Order: sequence, then C-alpha cells, then structure tokens
Amino acid sequence: MERRFTSSPWGFRFWDFERYCDFMKTIGITEICTMFGEPEKLKLAFKAEKDEIEKYKKIAENKEIKFIEIAITNDYKKEIPLASILDVKYIRVCDHWEDSDESFKNVVRMLKDTGKVAEEYNMTVIVENHGGLMTKAEKCRKLIEAVGMENVKINYDPANFLYFGEDPIKAIDEIFPYIGFTHFKSVKYEDGKPKYCRLSEGVIDYKKIFERLFGNNSSPLRGEGKGEMVYTGYIGLEYEEPSDVEEGTMDDFEYIKRLIGA
Repeated sequence: MERRFTSSPWGFRFWDFERYCDFMKTIGITEICTMFGEPEKLKLAFKAEKDEIEKYKKIAENKEIKFIEIAITNDYKKEIPLASILDVKYIRVCDHWEDSDESFKNVVRMLKDTGKVAEEYNMTVIVENHGGLMTKAEKCRKLIEAVGMENVKINYDPANFLYFGEDPIKAIDEIFPYIGFTHFKSVKYEDGKPKYCRLSEGVIDYKKIFERLFGNNSSPLRGEGKGEMVYTGYIGLEYEEPSDVEEGTMDDFEYIKRLIGA
C-alpha cells in the first residue's frame, strides 16, 4: 500500500510559511502540518485570527499544498473553527500535564470537550505522548479509554516515550488501537542524558517499530478474526533541530523510505 508522509512543523518553527511550503513540496510532501501560536516568538505559528488563516490558506492553495493537521493551544474553542477553514483532518494536542489523579480527571474533561468541538467539523483530535501524565503507555491508553470518543486518539511518538524512560516498541502493544497519527525522530545519549537526533544516529530500532505498525508475520498485533492489525495513517517526520532542519528532515525521510521500501 502507498504510504502517506507529512512532517511536524516544530523543527521549522523559525521559518516563514512560504519557505516551509516550498521546502516540503521540494521533498515531495504536499500535505503539511502547522500550528497555532505567537508568530512573534515562533515565526511559523499562525495567529488565531480569521484574516490570517485565510491568508495562509490562499498561499497554500497557490502552491498546491494541503493542510492535514494543526497543533492547537489551550484556546481550542476558538482555534478549531478557524482550523476548519484550512480543511485540516487532525487537531493535535501536546502538553506536559502533571502526572496526578486530579490532572488525569481534568485532562479527560478537556479532551472530551475538545473532541466534541472537533466532531462538529469532522476532525480527529490526536494527543501526543509528551512526558508527564503521558510518560507511560499504559497511562496513555487509560486516558484515551476514559475519554471514550472515536475521534480522540494518540499521536504516537517513539522518541518521546524513550526520552522519558518508556520502551517505545512495547508501548505500541499497549496503545495500538488508539494510534491516530505519528511523529518519528530518535534519541541518542550524551553523558548518560537523552537527546533528540536523526533516525540514523539514534538508538531506537525503527525496523521493529515499522514491523509492529505496518505488520509482518511475527507481529503480535492481530485483530480478532480480521488478520493482522496495521497502522494505515500518516508517517510524520519530526526532525527538531532548527540549525540543520533541512538536512535532518531529508535524511530521516530517506531513512524511513529505505526501511519500508517506499
């Protein structure tokens, strides 16, 4: 089956939007991810204003680029309707919530509310594992199950799991039915401390990751009476270092394509 690629905007956060679109198109990615935020701090971030959103939509259309996902801030009631102007399919939530029972309850309530707003626009909410409350895969699963909505899923990031001490391959077995999107980068250790890096430089075994996600005869992930469960969503590149984000993104892109035979 044909794989669909996109890229997280984070490594490109200091770029202007037109340059970002041009680079993505150059490497063959025409469905992009972006983010709401403060452009005064992060140049790529979109202001949550209708005129601004319509401006960016026109730029993308002129370059034959489509929006697939946008990361939101806490102002989701305002941002999700604006995101609908861009025709995005996914709304990404990423935060480092405190790991406590009270926080769990509050986040469940917030995600239910976010999911309901997103549902009005036929969007899926993807919640990124990013430490804190979502350090452990088991807690991620329990969180999504507590929300209990078909359009609220997990943005699986293997490197974020490993960075905070969780085995990213075993994590798949725990959360697989709830994976709705992905971010791929890796981790290496310098003086015993984790640091994000290119896929080719890190310790994460992406061959095993992709076997688990996309299926092979040894995968333990099998549906009941339906054969092997496989992930069919987007492959999201996420090289985060701004200083060499072009080279790093292209290197990661080629690395993944070699592994999966794309």
